[in-house]
Amino acid sequence: MARARDQHTPDLFRDYRPKPVVERFPAEDVKAWSPAGRLSKAVSLTLTEAKQSRAEIAKAMSDYLKDDVSKATLDACASQAKEHSISALRLAALAAVTGDFRAFNALLEDAGMIVIPRKYEALLRREKARELRERMEREEQAADAEWKAQR
Repeated sequence: MARARDQHTPDLFRDYRPKPVVERFPAEDVKAWSPAGRLSKAVSLTLTEAKQSRAEIAKAMSDYLKDDVSKATLDACASQAKEHSISALRLAALAAVTGDFRAFNALLEDAGMIVIPRKYEALLRREKARELRERMEREEQAADAEWKAQR
C-alpha cells in the first residue's frame, strides 16, 4: 500500500522548469508561409527585443563586419513585405551584436539543425563517442553470435 503524501513539506521541484539549452522563438511568433518570411519575423523579433536601438545595432554590425549596415537595411531585413532576406554574414553579425541566436534556429528549423552554445560541444562529442562504442559493442556481439553458431 502506498504511503500518503506529506502535505506539510513543500515540493522543491513542482514549479522547476529548466532553462532550455536551445534558445528558440515560440513557433507561433515566427510562423510564416516561407523560410524567408520566418527569417524576417525572427530578425524583426531579435531587433524588437534587443536592448539597443536599431541604429545602435546597425552601427555595431558595421563595426563587426567592417562594412556599411544601415538602419534602413535592418528595417528591410525585418520586413516580410520587402523582397530582401538578411545575408548569412549579417545574420551572424546580428547574433554577435545582440547575443540572440534564436534567428539562426528559426532559419535552420526545416533542415533539422540547431545552433547551440560552444560550451556544449564537448558533451556532444562525448555522446557521439558513446553511440559509436555502443554500435561497435553490438557489432562485436553479433560477430560472436555468428561465430558460435558456426561451430
